[in-house]
Amino acid sequence: MTYDVHTSSLNIAGRAFKGVAYTTLGMGLAGASALAWGSFERRWPTLRHVHVTLDPSRNIQPLTILHVSDLHMFPGQDFIEDFLRKVTATNHIDFVVSTGDNFSSVDGLVPLMRAYKPLLDYPGAYVLGSNDYYSQMPKSWARYLVGGHPQKARTTPDLPWTELTSAFHEAGWTNLTNRADTLSIPVVLAPVARVSSSSTIAPGASSPSIHEAAHTSQTLSFIGTDDAHLNRDRLPIPLDSWANQQNLRIGLTHAPYTRVLNAMTDAGADLIFAGHTHGGQIGLPGFGAIVTNCDLPRKYAKGLHSWRYGTHQSFVNVSAGLGTSRYAQVRIATRPEATLLSIA
Repeated sequence: MTYDVHTSSLNIAGRAFKGVAYTTLGMGLAGASALAWGSFERRWPTLRHVHVTLDPSRNIQPLTILHVSDLHMFPGQDFIEDFLRKVTATNHIDFVVSTGDNFSSVDGLVPLMRAYKPLLDYPGAYVLGSNDYYSQMPKSWARYLVGGHPQKARTTPDLPWTELTSAFHEAGWTNLTNRADTLSIPVVLAPVARVSSSSTIAPGASSPSIHEAAHTSQTLSFIGTDDAHLNRDRLPIPLDSWANQQNLRIGLTHAPYTRVLNAMTDAGADLIFAGHTHGGQIGLPGFGAIVTNCDLPRKYAKGLHSWRYGTHQSFVNVSAGLGTSRYAQVRIATRPEATLLSIA
């Protein structure tokens, strides 16, 4: 019996060992598959279309806003350049907003400017994020997912952010880093039919029409902040144009900390654009983003949402961004994205 018990114990241990081995192997294969998929998915960008309807009594003109964020450029990100070139070539765009974190490293400036080249043909506005000032540093997934001791704060920027803002300035883009501003932009409406005035129309024949686009303008009133993740956010006092109900009121920030969203909503912003979260970067089916890397609840990690504070309501669009850290080149269940927001 001792032998039998011993043998039985050995068999159980053997089966347990095999079970652990197979489980470990399965987990390893699953992990390898997930990483392989994540490496593919991070290079599979999508253009997300969202629609917002505002009070028609305000006479806000229909327009489309392209929102880009978190490009985190470094050499080898050709897919971002190709994607943005295709987006501008195949979609109608009235205005571009960029919500920061454009760099991963110092050598990202040249590919970044190539990526932005087709966007700079449009009027635009921008704010900056921490990875416009400071290059990314290696960070463990454990620290990212569950938190930990913060890295030592840096005070001397090592990224070419002044070159980037100079390029934006030359293109006529509006800097909203802790600033308020107002801008009137041209808006192209749906084509209208114009009946030809030709006198050669045969009796009984229908009059030929020429389709041409109608043009108008829309005033945008802005407030923006520097990166709240660095505690550099200082909400500006809106300009007088902010009170005009016919003007579209827009807030821009990089990291969507609730204090910033609440303040902008309380100020009466119609739309708030932000980035930073990467949509969680690692998501789980049926669960969504694991973290947002700020105090924003997970359900707001990406996409367009209604945000309420007190008696006020804003629409908040949090972009999952287009890039990743060069030290964590993976996305799972969170495709890179740009957003085309249409206002009706």
